[in-house]
Formats: sequence, structure tokens, C-alpha cells
Amino acid sequence: MDVVSPQRKPYDGLATIYDFVMRHVDYVEWSGYVHKLLTKFGNKPQSLVDLACGTGNNTLEFSKLGYKVTGVDRSGAMVDIAQSKANSIEHTVHFATGDLRELVNMGPFDAATCLYDSFNYLMTPSDVHTALESIASILKPDGVFVFDVCTERNSIDHFKDVRGAEEGPGFSYTRHSYYDEKQKIQFNSFDIICDDLHFCETHKQHIYRFEDMIEMIALSPFKSVATYDGFTMRRGSELSNRIHFVLQLCT
Repeated sequence: MDVVSPQRKPYDGLATIYDFVMRHVDYVEWSGYVHKLLTKFGNKPQSLVDLACGTGNNTLEFSKLGYKVTGVDRSGAMVDIAQSKANSIEHTVHFATGDLRELVNMGPFDAATCLYDSFNYLMTPSDVHTALESIASILKPDGVFVFDVCTERNSIDHFKDVRGAEEGPGFSYTRHSYYDEKQKIQFNSFDIICDDLHFCETHKQHIYRFEDMIEMIALSPFKSVATYDGFTMRRGSELSNRIHFVLQLCT
């Protein structure tokens, strides 16, 4: 009989199967696109901090592109897997546990990234403000910050009410994604059975309006230098499924 564990914090349990769940993601494409943005707007950045780095897939790709990179994630379980990957391929990448809103004792870096809609996990405008202040504090003057968010269009078109189930080596899981249009919150609930343990996680993401994000950036230590419709060089808007923001630290 499976041992039922209580509700876990996001990614504490999912970490063990995260790479399987996300195996469809082309991290070479992600890192290559962001590298193009950093090259376009940065002053030849060399040091990079990859925030909300997860299991380090983008972080390691940035290392291959020549960056001196540090990966930071709030989940210790995710960081442990990321560091194990780096050790196994002998990449000199440092990983640390940390919250976007409380980044201390690191940097300064030439650039920062926060990718794959991790910024949507900041649930309130106050969280966004605190995170932007925190990120600014670990960047060098004129430092560049690239992040992306998912839009309401993405939630309505692709995740309004979606269920799925998969099995992998030694585990199985079900997933229910649904969007609360009134609260502007995207929910992703996982029910996971792994090594005779049965546990659940519920992930919440705030879906911000494009204009609201621009206003929050204007009140931060950064200036917005570009916004892009995901993976293109077209201007981002509410019609985008994903928007990449390029910010530069004000001096």
C-alpha cells in the first residue's frame, strides 16, 4: 500500500520527476534566445545568475555558452539535482538555495535571468516589487535582467481546464491545470506516486496584465528596454502567449 504524504511545497516532491515532466522543453533554444538578448542589450556580460533555475538545465546551457554562471532556486531539492548534474559533467557551475525576494551574499553579476514563467510565482505586486529590488542589489551598474511571464491568453487557450496522466520509471502522476479568470491565478495540481510514496503539490501563478507589469517595472530600480513576443523579435503584448522582458539597471 502506498504511503500517503501530506501536501508538499511546490517542487519539493516534483523535483524527482521534474526533468521527465519537462522533457519537451528545448533548453538549447531557450538559452540561445536569451543569449541573443543579453548580447544585444548587455555590455558583453560574462557573469550571470540564473534565478529560479530549477534542476539547472538552462544554467548548464549558459555555462556551455561561456558564461560564469550561478544558479539559484528556492527549492533545495531542485538545487541538489542541479548540482549533481553539474558535478557529473564537470562543469564549474555553483548552485545555491535562495528566494527571489531575499537575495543576499552573492554577486555582483553582469546579468540575471529568471525563465520559464518563474516570475509568475510572485503572487502579489508587493512580491514583484521586492523581487526587482532584490535582483537589482546583486547586479553591477548597467546590469541586464531578462525574464518572461505567461499571459492570460496562454492560460485561457492552453490551460483553462486540462487534465493529464503519465508514467515513468518507478513513478506515475496526474496533473490538473486550470485558470481562475476572476482571481487571475493559474493552478497546476500534481498527484504523484513515487517509490511507494503518494503526495500532492499545488502550484499557483499570478497572471499579470502586460500593462501592469510595465507599471511595476517603472517603479523599480530598472528601466524596460525591450519586450518581446516569446522567442521572436516582435514586440510583446496581451496577444502573446509568453512575453520576454529585457530590463537594465538604472544608473
